[in-house]
Amino acid sequence: MPIKTILETSRLFLREIQTEDFDDLLRMNSDPQVMKYIGDGSTRDHAQMVKELDMLMTHYTRKPGLGIWATILKDSNTFVGASGLVHYDNTPEIEVGYRMLKEHWNNGYATEASLGLLKYGFSSLGLKKIVSSAHVDNKPSRRVMEKIGMQHIDIRFHYGCLQAYYEIEVKK
Repeated sequence: MPIKTILETSRLFLREIQTEDFDDLLRMNSDPQVMKYIGDGSTRDHAQMVKELDMLMTHYTRKPGLGIWATILKDSNTFVGASGLVHYDNTPEIEVGYRMLKEHWNNGYATEASLGLLKYGFSSLGLKKIVSSAHVDNKPSRRVMEKIGMQHIDIRFHYGCLQAYYEIEVKK
């Protein structure tokens, strides 16, 4: 079955994660700096990543239109991270999320991918509202949310820690 591309931006494309992405995903998710503000900050080991990869790949058929996708540089076909639209911490709300390999931080890829995901969510999926959250101390991630037009609503306890919660609604 061909790997499905979800969307393209000027520099990136987002496609379904595949088994060939394992090493990049493990490298990203085992990096303490990348994972510092994800849940309790735990990194993933090889066995955990095997399970997570299976979950990510089966998500596409269980929740059509939603998922975490490999975020790839178009000009070099380089894996830079993962981003997507998923249910927000077991609620019905849909969350935009992103995680990038450390060497690709500060290049605008999270912002660019997220803007593409907002457009996809509103136009292709017909969503009326998209949310996002970040650990209260994760200033770079919060800055991305603000750059893409999301409004800070409040502080909530989700994903096992205090999260700054943001939302954006479809423009009428």
